Amino acid sequence: MKLKHLVAAAILGLSATSMAQAEPQTLKFSSFLPATTVNNAVSAKAFMQRAEELSDGELKVELYPGGSLVSGGEVQLKTVMDGVADMAEIPIPYTPGRIQGLDVFELPNLAEDNSDGSLATLDLINNGHIKGLEDLVVLGVLQAGPYYIHTAKEISSLADLRGKKLRVSGQTQAQIVARLGAVPVSNIPANGLAENISRGLIDGALVDVGNLYNFGIGDLVHYHVTNLPLGSFTVMWAMTKARYDSLSPKAKAAIDEMRGTWYTTELGKNMDMQTASVTERLKSEGEHTFIELSDQDLKKAESVLDKVVKSWVDKSEGNADILAAARASLKK
Repeated sequence: MKLKHLVAAAILGLSATSMAQAEPQTLKFSSFLPATTVNNAVSAKAFMQRAEELSDGELKVELYPGGSLVSGGEVQLKTVMDGVADMAEIPIPYTPGRIQGLDVFELPNLAEDNSDGSLATLDLINNGHIKGLEDLVVLGVLQAGPYYIHTAKEISSLADLRGKKLRVSGQTQAQIVARLGAVPVSNIPANGLAENISRGLIDGALVDVGNLYNFGIGDLVHYHVTNLPLGSFTVMWAMTKARYDSLSPKAKAAIDEMRGTWYTTELGKNMDMQTASVTERLKSEGEHTFIELSDQDLKKAESVLDKVVKSWVDKSEGNADILAAARASLKK
């Protein structure tokens, strides 16, 4: 009888262990942007579905958009490092100095679209050009852009920018705007753009076309420079290595299948589709003016912006190599 009980207990114990192992692991996915952005509504959704499929239901991802877990783009990296979120959408320019080298894509006249810049960014990461990622597992990257000048007040040339107050993100954009004769205005979050333009506190912004309506300014800015790309904005999706290491083998294998090329391609492709959609919407409304700067203006801008590039290269010993690597990757 004793032996029977022992066998029964062992079977029950094994069953309990199997049930415990079958329990799904859930990752909290934090985003500071609304649920309606293409990153959340399309790309994040694809990530969540594929995670569950690849892991046979052992890995689940719960999205917390619009800052519903922790608000503010500037705290998303800290949210991951502190374990409040397991993974997050991290705007790199909001945490300057923490991750070094990715600001190369803030320079003008580099990436031509979201996909191009995103895959080039992944190349730089994989080839060891980017510092500060030692404790992170990069799931995907997006170079949102390129950024262009959009204003509420009429402009038709570089001369018209003089004195205009333009919202910028990061030091490089601030330098670009200042050198072009406008007044850079920092410390306005994306969700504060509409209010500041509506109240006349700023005249416009440097924004990628795909996010004009996400940031609530598609109906507020009516003048769009179309042939002077002024850099991109790096967004990274990451989790800590410690959290990644804590996952079950099957969950970890699912992450490995998605991270890097697959998710970066998904992010860039979907953002490019949104950019095309927004461009068509702007054109169809008939209330927007698309400005192509003259050859003379472009030549003047090139001379000015070359100084921005030189300033960035001179800032750090390794920057020249990073810029050369970025350019080489973008030509592939």
